[in-house]
Amino acid sequence: MTIAAAYLTSEGVVFGADSATMITIQPPGGPPTVGQVLRHSQKVFEVGEASRIGLCTWGGGGIGETSHRTIVAQLADRLDDDTPVAVAVERLLDLVREAREDATPPLGAVGYFVGGWDPGAHLPQCFELRVDDGGEIKRESLNRGEARFSGAPQFFSRVFWGYDQRLREGLSRSLRRKMEGLATDFDARFQSAFDEAAAPLAAAGFKDLPIREAIDYVHTFLHITVKMYKFVFGVPVCGGPIEIGFVSTDRTFRWVCHKAFDSAIRDEEV
Repeated sequence: MTIAAAYLTSEGVVFGADSATMITIQPPGGPPTVGQVLRHSQKVFEVGEASRIGLCTWGGGGIGETSHRTIVAQLADRLDDDTPVAVAVERLLDLVREAREDATPPLGAVGYFVGGWDPGAHLPQCFELRVDDGGEIKRESLNRGEARFSGAPQFFSRVFWGYDQRLREGLSRSLRRKMEGLATDFDARFQSAFDEAAAPLAAAGFKDLPIREAIDYVHTFLHITVKMYKFVFGVPVCGGPIEIGFVSTDRTFRWVCHKAFDSAIRDEEV
């Protein structure tokens, strides 16, 4: 499993992800099975060098035989100094389609957060791309002050909102079965009661954070999720070094947390 995050603020875009990747094995005559979790992959990238565009990815570790690192390098070759962020997103989609056409099914789902700023205006933008197993593509732009999390947001939501975001729907289903026929306006009554009960539990929350606080917010999400999976029974499906990069509206891409290329060596020597 991958956990990834993006936060669009008026000062720029923050990207973050863990470093775990699942490697699957295809036994002869059988379905793919999980072979091993590797903990030193890279999911946050600068698009080119001295670039005003960055991205992070989640889901599959690549598209067929094409790695995300290669796709990012190919994307950089298709951009110039004046390419708007929205156009960079479309060219990334072209590369994803091309990689999928050359790959052998089955192909897993994959997603990207892509963001930066356009020359001249210096206004930050961020987009989310999702490609499902069948190749259907969804593209959405983030709103200013919006953070998005992919992979396993439930642990962070429990801390920040005071409850798992799935609780509302699950509790509604359960009560509906037990109270069938007792209330004709059940949905409205339940929503009102749940919101009233949950309101004191939720953190106040901020929207458009300064860039350093946005970095801290993204790191908090990643750190909480990695730690919670460490203590969930079974093999941790996320983890490894946390990586965070950002693009501010006055500068190009910069790293906050970035592992060295000997990180796997040093980890094995501990």
